[in-house]
Formats: sequence, structure tokens, C-alpha cells
Amino acid sequence: MSAPAYDPPLTACPLCRSTAIRDFDHDMRGAVIARCDECGVKFMNPQYTDAYLAELYGGYADEPTSGPRWARRRAQKERNLSLIEQYVRPGRFLSVGCGDGVELRVAKERGWSVEGFDVDPKRTAKAAAATGATIYAGDLFSLPMPDESFDCVYLDQVLEHPKRPADYLRFCERVLRPNGVLFLGVPNIESVSSTFKTALGKAGMRRRRRGRHYDSWHHQFYFAPATLVPLLERRFGFRVLAVHGDPKPSPHPDVLSRLREGLSRGMPNLDSSFVVVALKRAQPA
Repeated sequence: MSAPAYDPPLTACPLCRSTAIRDFDHDMRGAVIARCDECGVKFMNPQYTDAYLAELYGGYADEPTSGPRWARRRAQKERNLSLIEQYVRPGRFLSVGCGDGVELRVAKERGWSVEGFDVDPKRTAKAAAATGATIYAGDLFSLPMPDESFDCVYLDQVLEHPKRPADYLRFCERVLRPNGVLFLGVPNIESVSSTFKTALGKAGMRRRRRGRHYDSWHHQFYFAPATLVPLLERRFGFRVLAVHGDPKPSPHPDVLSRLREGLSRGMPNLDSSFVVVALKRAQPA
């Protein structure tokens, strides 16, 4: 893997375009984390070049397709689909950043007509062979996808990666049918754990591990319910229907593990990740 290469520093927030941005923190790798004082989103600044990111994502290791880890991933996707289906019936489903396609398999089994997208053509070819789904690669924004053609667009642990998250959200709004739903799963930078680690780092108490929770080797944006929900509603044409924590299912469920999972689901800042289900508002007649 080549040494990291960076674009020139950003002078405005990539999500709300405000110029009220400032340095917020840094990590042990020297990555600077900026904060937008207008919308509250945090992001790496400067950010990686496109060439570096292409090399990085081309080298991602495949996930296991059997065993306990696979079972937990599948259970988590089942839970996500169950949540989505509270708001929309199975129809056309697009997974952006589908990886090995586990959510495509689960959605297909539940009656959805599935398609996917990911950046690496080798991984998408494997996922297409495994799922039988049409999976696109390359430039998402140049794909021949008609407006208002999907009932659900699904991005799980995706929006923290790209340099243009606003473009991804605009794409989702464009291809969703009126009253279709957007599913987002992202790390929670304002979880109890991450907030505590940030405070320790700024106090000089985590010098060798400072900012490790930013995962700046591949994450470039840092969201929280308090920042993502207003952005979706005020800037991108959505109405948020649900916000939950996204704890990993226990491999051996018992009363205590179910209680912990229920608390994390109901109180999103208790977990390191959260999910949002948002409705595309129907256009007025």
C-alpha cells in the first residue's frame, strides 16, 4: 500500500457548504479532524486523493461467508430489513456499497428485487456471482439509473467513506420513489465511548492511541444522530422516521444480551454505530 496522499485542505463544509469550519482534533497518525460550526459534522481535512482511495478500497479483504462472524452479520442485516419493512413493502432495493452482498441475499430472500453498487469491480463480480443480482461498479453518478426507480436505497457503513457524501444523499433522493425509504448505518462519533475517548485524547491521556476511534485510515466523515437527522430533513428532502443504535447481535442470545441490545437500540448514543430510516417526501401536486 502506498503512503497516504492528500488533496488540498477544504475551505468549506462538504455537506452544508458553510465556511465556518475549524480544526477540532487530531489522531496519532497526524490526521486533522475538522468540525463545521454550522451543521456540526466532523470530517478529515485534508482528505485522501482519489487515487489513494482507489488503491485502498481495491485492497479490502473479503468477509467470511460462513461461521459465527457471518451469522452475526446476517442477523444484523435481517434486523435492518425488518426495520425497513415497517415503513415500506418489499419492492426494488438498491444497496450502495454492497461489499460481498450479504444484505442483497437477505433482501432477496425476503421478497425484494435487488441491485447493488460498489467501487471495486473484482469484488462486485464475486458478489454478483454469489447473489445472482445485478451489481454495478465504477462511478455511481454516471450509472444509467432512472429517477424515482427504487423503493429502498440502503447504505450501511458507507457514508463515512466517500469524499462527497452530499452527492450520495442527493443521488439517493433522486432514485427513490416518492415515499420510498433511505436506510443509513454509520459510526456514531458522539457515542458515549467515542465522546469519552475524544476527551481523554484532548487531555493528553491517550498519546499513543489518540483519535484511534476516528478510524482515519479509511473513514473521512464522522456523524451523530444530532447532526445527521437535521441534515437529512433540512437539506436533502427526507423525513426521518426512525433512529436506533445498531449493536452487533450476540452469538449466544440470552436475557441479559437481549436487554443490552434493547437499551442500545433505544438509546443510540450507547452504541458505536446508529441507523436511520428516512422517507423521501412526496412532491406536492
